[in-house]
Amino acid sequence: MRIEFRLDEHNFDEAFDLIIIGGGINGAGVARDAGERGLRTLLIEKNDFGSGCSAHSTRLIHGGLRYLEQLEFNLVYESLDERETLLNNYPHLVNPLGLLIPAYQGNKFGMGKLKLGMMFYDMLSSGKSLLPHQVVKADQVKNLELDIKKDGLKGAVFYHDGQVPFVERLVLENILTAKEFGAVCLNHCELSEIQCIKSQKGYQAHAIKFKDRLNGMKPYTAYGKHVINMTGPWLDEDLEWLKTQDGFKLSHSPSPRIGGTKGSHIVVKAFPGAPSKFGIYNEAKSDGRPFFILPFKIGMNEDLYLIGTTDIFLDANENLDDLKVTQRELEYLLYEVNDLFPQAGLSQKSIVKTFCGVRPLPRSKQGVEGKVSRKHNIVNHGKLDQIENYYSVVGGKITTFRNLARETVDKISDVACNTAKSKTLGCKYPEGISFYDYVQDILAEYSSRYQVEAHTILHLLMLYGTNTAKVLDLCLQNPQLKNKIASGYEDIEAQILYAIRYESAYTVEDILERRLTIGLSTDRIEANVVQTISHYLSEEFELVARQRDKDIKALLTQGY
Repeated sequence: MRIEFRLDEHNFDEAFDLIIIGGGINGAGVARDAGERGLRTLLIEKNDFGSGCSAHSTRLIHGGLRYLEQLEFNLVYESLDERETLLNNYPHLVNPLGLLIPAYQGNKFGMGKLKLGMMFYDMLSSGKSLLPHQVVKADQVKNLELDIKKDGLKGAVFYHDGQVPFVERLVLENILTAKEFGAVCLNHCELSEIQCIKSQKGYQAHAIKFKDRLNGMKPYTAYGKHVINMTGPWLDEDLEWLKTQDGFKLSHSPSPRIGGTKGSHIVVKAFPGAPSKFGIYNEAKSDGRPFFILPFKIGMNEDLYLIGTTDIFLDANENLDDLKVTQRELEYLLYEVNDLFPQAGLSQKSIVKTFCGVRPLPRSKQGVEGKVSRKHNIVNHGKLDQIENYYSVVGGKITTFRNLARETVDKISDVACNTAKSKTLGCKYPEGISFYDYVQDILAEYSSRYQVEAHTILHLLMLYGTNTAKVLDLCLQNPQLKNKIASGYEDIEAQILYAIRYESAYTVEDILERRLTIGLSTDRIEANVVQTISHYLSEEFELVARQRDKDIKALLTQGY
């Protein structure tokens, strides 16, 4: 296939029922929901699906224990309800996770407040599958196989939430399911204009213009009955694209609505004293804000730990497309871990990966970052700004993406939402058995059929679920595809080919960072890994020696 022709199969002349701008977890959820309800749907994403806020989160599926402090009981209840749904609907991607909260002398939240908070958390979790909290006395903490500081320790509480280590695949699974229901989902397509026409009440969203970043910024126009902006932190920037049909800016434009905060994370290998089977939710010594130390096991790769997050209001001059973890943030996170784990001895040399992003929070007069509400808001600009059929989504978190999607699509469709019960493409295992039982049943069968070791098959099942057979089928055609891509990682070459053919992967970064587990586990990528991925891209997209193809190949491998 020639990469220049990748959009030729789509008909943009017929109006879509819904156009979604932004392909993170919320946009993907809306596309899937709308597709399942029979709406003709288009989604465009400037970069790759899930490459923005979704990829830079703490990767928790949680009720939001600290939201109780802000008395946001409805948000906690909604989050806990959705946590249960995601645990049921994505068992290969979303896992239960135990968390320990230690209480020290002088902490803002001592044992009394922790017990009270957990009591409310359990009440709001009533009827859910995860176990209620337990109180751990100070002298019992030593029995938990971890080595945290003893001075001032008054006790701890242990409770359960959920984790989605490979959140990029959660996004992708919703995108692929949306496409299965007829949605057109396009990555590497950059918005250039939201076109509005005059109406009796002011204006009406009518079409979008966008450019294919993989084909010389070739322009396209798509018409839609409704347009939803789901670009998160970039939402206010996209207000610049609201223009009249003749290209002029609107006589009035929506007010800025985003007041996001930056969150940075580091990833390290196992260190002395770290818990192996649960995470830590701790109050930072230096500023009292909460941070996590979480087991970060992706597939069947080695155990890592995810540490974060910071919570800092952005400076006005910071570039959303080029955020970096600062030296100050690195030192802050390392200090807090080393303070809690006296034997850890972590330094900057211990860090194998860093990442940061911006929470798409609403503008707030609150002066404290952690107190800005995490609840989402769906803005109908027809009522507020006289721009009919145009909506923006402010806020939202991974845990509540499905319910946010339901609320959003409800505004334009009378068809009932069924995503709480319907299965995505990776969860089509037989009714009446658990995913664990399904894995046990097919592990030996797949190992024999494909002549691949069980460890690798288990790795693939934790990424692709019931689509694993489609990945392994490629190995029957070419046994070389069973080869591991890099030493120390379970990913095999078949995953590269599968990503290109079936998962809309077009660049080395798409594959390395969001289709494989290697790029999620380390920033230290070996040259031969990039060469292997580049080889398959060149073969599949028929990149030959002429100058045009050299330019395209340079784009596909940019950054590597």
